Amino acid sequence: MDRRQITNYVNLAALICYILGRVMNMNILVWIGLGIMTLSSIWTIIHWKENDKMSNYISVAFLVLVGLSIFGL
Repeated sequence: MDRRQITNYVNLAALICYILGRVMNMNILVWIGLGIMTLSSIWTIIHWKENDKMSNYISVAFLVLVGLSIFGL
């Protein structure tokens, strides 16, 4: 399995955890999703040139989502 596919699946799992946590009002799932998003986004940004443009933009969008969620917006 390619490393780019792994980051896409990790981002998908984080998004599913986040959405399920919001819908079911379970803060632990929201925080797990935000943690996974943060770690995978930081890893993607560190390896910016190795990834395709779409996954780089998705990681930036996830970091924006994490920031907005932490500040409660």
